[in-house]
Amino acid sequence: VKSNVFQEEKLLVHRLHSTASETSDEEEIVSWNLTSSNENREYGEIPLKAYWTYFSECGLFWLSIYIVSTVSWQVLRIMTDFWLTKWSEDKHANEQVFYYLFVYALFSFGSICLSMVSNCTGQTAGARARYQLHNSMLENLLKCPMKFYETTPLGQIINRFSNDLSIIDKKIATSIQRLIQFFLMCVSAFIVNSIVTPWFLVFAAPICVVYYVIQKFYTCSLRELQRLDSIARAPILSHYSETDTGLETIRAFKQQETFTNVFFHKLDCHTNVFYIINAGNRWLGIALDYLGAVVVFIAILVSLVSSTVFPHLVTPPLIGLAINYTLLLPIYLNWIVKFLSDIEMYMGAVERISDCSKLPIEDYNSEAEVPKNWPLRADIRLEKASVQYDSSQQPVFTNLNLTIPHGQKIGICGQTGSGKSSLAMCLFRMAPLQEGQVFIGDRNISTIPLRRLRSCLSAIPQDVIMFSGTIRDNLDLRKEFTDEEIWHCLELAQLKKTVSEYAGELYGQVKEGGENFSAGERQLFCLARGILHNTTCLVMDEATSSLDADTEKTLINAARSAFEKKTVIIVAHRLQSLLDCERIIVLESGKIVEDGSPCQLLAKPGGVLASMLRATQSTK
Repeated sequence: VKSNVFQEEKLLVHRLHSTASETSDEEEIVSWNLTSSNENREYGEIPLKAYWTYFSECGLFWLSIYIVSTVSWQVLRIMTDFWLTKWSEDKHANEQVFYYLFVYALFSFGSICLSMVSNCTGQTAGARARYQLHNSMLENLLKCPMKFYETTPLGQIINRFSNDLSIIDKKIATSIQRLIQFFLMCVSAFIVNSIVTPWFLVFAAPICVVYYVIQKFYTCSLRELQRLDSIARAPILSHYSETDTGLETIRAFKQQETFTNVFFHKLDCHTNVFYIINAGNRWLGIALDYLGAVVVFIAILVSLVSSTVFPHLVTPPLIGLAINYTLLLPIYLNWIVKFLSDIEMYMGAVERISDCSKLPIEDYNSEAEVPKNWPLRADIRLEKASVQYDSSQQPVFTNLNLTIPHGQKIGICGQTGSGKSSLAMCLFRMAPLQEGQVFIGDRNISTIPLRRLRSCLSAIPQDVIMFSGTIRDNLDLRKEFTDEEIWHCLELAQLKKTVSEYAGELYGQVKEGGENFSAGERQLFCLARGILHNTTCLVMDEATSSLDADTEKTLINAARSAFEKKTVIIVAHRLQSLLDCERIIVLESGKIVEDGSPCQLLAKPGGVLASMLRATQSTK
């Protein structure tokens, strides 16, 4: 497997070094990238909807002020230059110095004010757009189903929040402002040259066509390279994240060199794309510089001929003004081509973020009326329930019928892939129910608003998440409960002594991920959270699989005591943790093969539970 990975990465490096543009070469590069990053690559021009999305998020009010102020600013600049020309032509200017100086100062002051308004409103519009795009993507990703996170590489998500948002934060707004400014300057140069020497337009038209062809050629190449750059970056982020997560395992098996080599190969692939992008930028600069020299030569030649043929109409000050604008024209055109290409390249980030903002999400918009006291009793009933994560895969379970009375302590066990966790997840509507119905308290959960449903259930997963902040924030983020109520819940969860001895007690700081607490303590904090919110059902999904026997016993006893009159569902591989349950269900290939009390099931010599328990004991 490792050799195949290296071969594929060497192929990408070779293809990126090659200057050939054959379709088969590109397809092999893309194929490797899609395999390694699982990210779909777009082709062709950036759709207009990406531009519409960005500008609509800027806000019509700020955009209108920006456009009006920018155009007015450029008009004042032209008027200022013409005023200086008129001043220099006036033979009696020495007698009217104050008049000319006052008007010039007035124009200059107006230009300064309008430039400030233009820059401020442009940046404000850009800030509004990036704020809206970020929040829209974040809100949508938080509502995506679990399947999205199980099938999407972490590096791809990180890429959206790091590289793509960085482009929108730092580059798009500034590039658009500069593009509009240089475009208006270019238009001004054409207008001034056309007024002074109308013949300039005859030569300017074909030159503009050449500029357009160069711009399109450069943009098409750069656009695809930028997409490859984005795709080639995602595997680096994914590999780094995966390596950081499994660092202990990598060191234990002494695979540091292997993972380092894989990282450098991925980095080389991205570096080669980055190199070609910069080489393309240099090519554009050289091509436009040569073309700009032609523009300057033609403009100067036409101006000199016009002044010779029409000396009374084309005066030396006007020629000076025209040549001054012409000398800057190649620079303006160069920057226009550069910024047009850059903006189209940057709009790819808007397109990708917009796509993230439109991913399918869970149904949070249900407005069904539910009694405030629902559910009084956590009677759970599954009727012919079927769960299937993907149409290309076999269903996890089909036609499953199960009834769990309120207050029952039930254990669910089975081999890996038997459907234990999926059964628990369908109670939270986190597993897609293809057929059948699930009832809690005589209400079909598909008719219950998702937030309301999940707020009535508590879950203790295998890997508990604790956020950086205070202990109190981790238990009561919305500040709905008093300190006395929180201390009472901590006492029920066997955590009162731990927290009272902790620096700051309830207001003690929790490190990211809860690193300053043991795995068992994090599980107990999760239990305390459920107790505090007075949920009617507790689901423990492999919650004790990474705990030692004593901590496991503490957690289960605390859960039973705190949820004494409520429903508790324990999903576990470790059978010893289920023997104290009132009832045990054994799943096999998505079907219930045994159902009864521990004593009843263990009394069957050939029973599945008894066989699993004997196998576990013999292994030990």
